[in-house]
Amino acid sequence: MTSADSHRILQHPDWHDACILPPPTVRDWLLHDGSLTRKLQQHCTRLDVTIAHEGWTSDDHWLREVWLSGDGIPWIYAQTRIPRATLSHAAAPLQNSGNRPIGLWLYAQQPTRLNLRWRYDSTSDSYARQTVLALNGYPLDIREHFLPGFPYPAD
Repeated sequence: MTSADSHRILQHPDWHDACILPPPTVRDWLLHDGSLTRKLQQHCTRLDVTIAHEGWTSDDHWLREVWLSGDGIPWIYAQTRIPRATLSHAAAPLQNSGNRPIGLWLYAQQPTRLNLRWRYDSTSDSYARQTVLALNGYPLDIREHFLPGFPYPAD
């Protein structure tokens, strides 16, 4: 699976609201309301972040695209879009995260969840989720593609 495949899945217009429950085998992961980073760390000895892309978009958002790997196996392709105002007023440290996962810092700030949606991609037999959070009233968008073969371990 390439970053272009994951990008296609994450940009697809059809998403389900969280009130429509996903299948039980994936539900705890797709509807998890805390840090996905922390949840992933509970199921591996080493969580690695590999940056696929980082920089400003033409619509004035800081875009960060990363692969999250558990014990060397790619599990998640994540895309974070942060408007310039959010970065300036509430999330400046995220621009300098490097190969560190952003979830630990982000959830330590106690963000407000504005939206949570999920989707199933039949072409790749995989799931994705989108979370819109607010830090001190400033929004940011996080989309995570659970790569085919992700084990969805039980807690």
